[in-house]
Amino acid sequence: MIKKLLLTLLLFFNASIVLAQFDNISIIGQFTNWNADVPMNTTDGITYTLTSQNFAVSGGAKFRKDNNWDTNWGSTTFPSGTASQGGQDIPVPMGTYDIVFNKDTGTYTFTTVASQFDNIGIIGAFNEWTESIQMVTFDGILYTLDDFQFTANNVKFRKDNSWDVNWGGNTFPSGEAIPNGGDIPLTSGFYNVAFNYSGPNYSFIQVPVTILGNGAQGWETDIAMPSTDGGVTFLLENFTLSNGFVKFRANGSWARNWGSADFPSGVGSQNGADIPTTSGLYNISFNRLTGAYNFEEVLNVVETNKSEVKVYPNPTRNVWSFSNNNTIESLEIVDVTGKIVYSNLFNAYEISIDATNFSNGIYFAKIKAENVNQTIKLVRN
Repeated sequence: MIKKLLLTLLLFFNASIVLAQFDNISIIGQFTNWNADVPMNTTDGITYTLTSQNFAVSGGAKFRKDNNWDTNWGSTTFPSGTASQGGQDIPVPMGTYDIVFNKDTGTYTFTTVASQFDNIGIIGAFNEWTESIQMVTFDGILYTLDDFQFTANNVKFRKDNSWDVNWGGNTFPSGEAIPNGGDIPLTSGFYNVAFNYSGPNYSFIQVPVTILGNGAQGWETDIAMPSTDGGVTFLLENFTLSNGFVKFRANGSWARNWGSADFPSGVGSQNGADIPTTSGLYNISFNRLTGAYNFEEVLNVVETNKSEVKVYPNPTRNVWSFSNNNTIESLEIVDVTGKIVYSNLFNAYEISIDATNFSNGIYFAKIKAENVNQTIKLVRN
């Protein structure tokens, strides 16, 4: 019995030594919200593999050693490339992949794993009705296509790239998917597309473009930029910047982001440099097709009867009080996504807004007073 126990311990000890000979290499990224590493397998300490790994969202990914950032590899190309130490995030689309990474050379490949579910795609005037664009699914029910540009109107869904089984609809941006129905009256633009096979129904959501960085409200807070042309050009008015850096990105993900070293205007490139900012009040415009952006400073006319609106307490749990030497005419409060959560007209020097019905977080008050148009950051805690 003792000999058997000693033999078992010896085998375990030897196996531990063998395992300890190889570096611990893993992959991390947007698919784990950057807070969990997925370990990769190796038999020689050089080539590391991972099979059938789901990426439920599109976004950046990197390889790294020992679950920390001291040694990490990245690149800007997909599905294959050569990763460099401290390189950019690898832009991985949503899907399921077999992954191979060579620790010594930095070379990597992502190979799409064939799905066991029905093949559902989308076709339309944007590709002259020639071949379906395959959608992604993890359960055979919900099929998605992220951040896709439709350059012409009207689309349909179909199975197996064939007209034998197809769906249309008569409403947009969402509605019932009708077998052999008419063309869905899509308006060209950038959309996140969802098709529910069990419904069946569909939805098209315009891809949001946001600005973020320590020159705005931090690298963890995306500020939505409104668009009126299908998600091509964006304009954020009367926004306060501080000295720091910002970038533009789509879908709140680093898979598609734009930056440049120029300020107040320039042309952003994919995975470009952080844009340096100077404190002030700006109208910010961005074109995601060309990458062109402009920070137009809002210059206030100095008048003898002009004064800034003041707010207190801020942060607050109960109430925000606003005061000005001149009449406050209107006040609008928006959240960080740009959604209006409060709006009212006034004719007073002082007003109070009940904050108890607001969730904890950051808001922006857009105030119009006599000779004053001002945006103030609010915090509810």
